[in-house]
Amino acid sequence: MEYTIADTDDIESVVPGEYGGMWFFRDALGCENLGMTLLELEPNAKGKAHDHAADAHEEVYLVVDGELTIGLGEVGNESAETETLTTGEAIRVAPGTWRQLHNDGDERVRVVIAGAP
Repeated sequence: MEYTIADTDDIESVVPGEYGGMWFFRDALGCENLGMTLLELEPNAKGKAHDHAADAHEEVYLVVDGELTIGLGEVGNESAETETLTTGEAIRVAPGTWRQLHNDGDERVRVVIAGAP
């Protein structure tokens, strides 16, 4: 039987604390194909605008606590549409779709992100 346990206390956040936190679990868990991330965004904070067209990486965002607004569109047309998710809701975003995460609410939002090619 093989398994690995990881904790945010053991992983350095790549986001400064005043904006929330972002912990990449992939390496800490020894995942070969799946990326797993915990993202916390403070009110009025936003994530990096990006897509995964170059690496064919689809992502699923699951809101664990709070409300998350996601800007979605085509590369070069970054304001095409927005979706707002609340606790317990998830969205799958295709590799070539541009996305940017926002916390437009009054409370911190927690999101689990899973991705793989």
